[in-house]
Amino acid sequence: MTETPAAPVEMTVGVLRVRGNVFVDSARIVRTFDLPGGSHYTNDAVRRGIRKLIALGLFDDVAVDRAPHGDVMDLVIAVRERLRLASIGFSGNKKRETGELERKLFLHTGDAYSPTQVRTQIDSLVQYYKDEGFARAAVTARTDTTSRGLGLTFMVTEGEKVRITHIRFEGDSAFAEGQLRKTLKTKQKGLFGGGDLKDETFAEDIEKLLAYYRNNGFRDAKVTGTRLEPGQTAKDLTLVVTVQEGPRYLFGTVTWSGNTKVADAVLKGVTKIWPGTMYDASRIQKTMADGYSEYTEHGYLYVQIEPREEPTADRHVDLTFAITECPPSHIRYVNISGNKGTREKVIRREVSVHEGDRFRRSALVRTQGDLMRLGFFENVDLDFTPAESTDVDITLRVKEKAVGTASAGAAYTGTTGLTGFIDVGHNNVLGNGQQIAVHLERGARRSDYSLNFTEPWFHDTPTLLGYSVFNTQNQLDLYEQRRVGGSVRVGRPIRRPDYSRISFGYQLENVTTTYTTIKLTADQQAQLSAQTLGVPVLTSSVTADFQRNSTDNPFYPHKGTKLVWSNVFAGGPFGGSVNYHLHRVEGRLYTRSVVSPITTMLRGRLGFVDEYADQSLPIPAYVRLRLGGGSTVDPLRGYDDYMVVPAENIRDVVAYDTIRTSADTVVVTQRTRVRYPGGRLATSFSLEEQFAIVHPLHGVLFFDAGNVWNLAKQYQPFNLRKAVGAGVRLEIPILGNIGFDYAYGFDRDDGARWVGHFLLGPASF
Repeated sequence: MTETPAAPVEMTVGVLRVRGNVFVDSARIVRTFDLPGGSHYTNDAVRRGIRKLIALGLFDDVAVDRAPHGDVMDLVIAVRERLRLASIGFSGNKKRETGELERKLFLHTGDAYSPTQVRTQIDSLVQYYKDEGFARAAVTARTDTTSRGLGLTFMVTEGEKVRITHIRFEGDSAFAEGQLRKTLKTKQKGLFGGGDLKDETFAEDIEKLLAYYRNNGFRDAKVTGTRLEPGQTAKDLTLVVTVQEGPRYLFGTVTWSGNTKVADAVLKGVTKIWPGTMYDASRIQKTMADGYSEYTEHGYLYVQIEPREEPTADRHVDLTFAITECPPSHIRYVNISGNKGTREKVIRREVSVHEGDRFRRSALVRTQGDLMRLGFFENVDLDFTPAESTDVDITLRVKEKAVGTASAGAAYTGTTGLTGFIDVGHNNVLGNGQQIAVHLERGARRSDYSLNFTEPWFHDTPTLLGYSVFNTQNQLDLYEQRRVGGSVRVGRPIRRPDYSRISFGYQLENVTTTYTTIKLTADQQAQLSAQTLGVPVLTSSVTADFQRNSTDNPFYPHKGTKLVWSNVFAGGPFGGSVNYHLHRVEGRLYTRSVVSPITTMLRGRLGFVDEYADQSLPIPAYVRLRLGGGSTVDPLRGYDDYMVVPAENIRDVVAYDTIRTSADTVVVTQRTRVRYPGGRLATSFSLEEQFAIVHPLHGVLFFDAGNVWNLAKQYQPFNLRKAVGAGVRLEIPILGNIGFDYAYGFDRDDGARWVGHFLLGPASF
């Protein structure tokens, strides 16, 4: 009879103790060992616990003593802790301060000593020295046992600081070495720097060099190696790049295949490759990008385009763009995030993409531009994430900026003298997109009180409604003028041309003109102005304006155009005591300059005023056109405010003043130059180079030219007053936009000289 063997007794873990630890807490050791009392005991579980403790990097050795009794196994975890770092020091470093090296350490006193971590620290110190130009630097580590623990010293051999003083190419014959050097990020040491040794730069240089070759016909070019050779001195190095050029190719046939949703003619229109021209990899990438754009414009977001190249024996490359189409993509949700002060409906009414629409790239670009043109946001990002099937969700992430303005201070100009002002405004009242501005200004020769309000979406329709009231008094070079009145305006966007709006308005004001600066004879007054003096003159006028703005930023555009055409019709059927019609046209073009990232701005202005209806009533002198200044209605930098008038309107007159004393009455005469009145036709041109200094501070270099004539037949397009200068622009939260221009006027009638112009607000930016 065979006996059945007894089943093995299952053991449970009893008491756990820790022995040998000094710095590491016993509870941490038991928790990491992960075999608590009462759990099922196995030898495999003990071995796993030992491996976990070793992995902490805190112990040189871990052992487990077992003490069984019955079906219970007591365990004693015996550990031998690694030595702790009592000090970390450096020796041999002369060209780099110890404090500077200490900032590069990730090891600290009190850490457990680990040879692996010390080797990693050595590698990081050597890399630091290489980045600083010490290509031959070496670092070793020495340890010393002390009563407090382990002392670690890094032994540094710095060597000479080296620079790349020459870059040489081997294997090249198609291009001059100077051409190839320009493609590299690594530069030879020169008068203005260069010569840095950085390993990551070398890798980038290889890609740049290969791209240059492949964009100039050498499709098979390879960089087979780079090395550093000693230069003329111990500090000099020569970088040698070995190139295998291969043959130079031309483009052969170019075809598209697999396209059924976009016509061949459309794809051929975006093709930037022509048979017989030099092979250029960048043109292949540009053609692919434009092909993707065409498909995304038709709603096909997940299309694949693969360029297949077939070299021929006669060194041509036949190219086929193989297209794998997909179902069209629709927009499932349009989400908006980041708006804290702007109501969501204000953003959504500017959005050109809607839920359920087929995806169109141009609609996204239009949406981004329209939101930026509001002036409420620093940035607008467009993200899309996959939804069901090929559909996508669109997320508009806006970053708001401070659009309220509040400023107070004082200003001085030669025209207005010293004035104090308070400006309070907001372009997004209560997040509704409404605009309000209050301006209070008072000085010895000027006072200006105005209130403006604009509702861009009246009753949630794209109808602009606005009004203003004003009371201004301004003393100019010859006369003082007071204007009291108000206006209303209404506008709507129009579909053609795109980005356009028309508006109509009505303004009613009383204008009172008096001579205060000097006293003229009656004949002189009649000669200089035929208008009524000293009593209010009622002006009733209707305005009709057209605006188009396709720029990409309201304050610092990089591309796009602006066109403003304004017309004023006063008198006639609209009543009032004056009759005239005034027209102004201004166009701006923004484009990237030949020197990136500078923006070039071209601007042209034309103004014209003439009698309207009753020819017996002359044009009021204050309506006539006068150029000059930096922030006037018709600016011309380099010249004083309103300084430029027709040459025949500049007169030296003798003014008379009477001084009464207790003994007698004395008549005093004074000869003065009067530039008055303005002309009927004015034109001006500007060329500006705009660039960021440190955002939001921008700089401009400019050339201005313009002039004024009394009659259209006197117009001479090349007889212009010219100026050049420079300026700065700054957009400041709460304060708004401020700037300063300093211009040299070449053709001033009082002598060429420099003139400064302070700017406030976006009008003349």
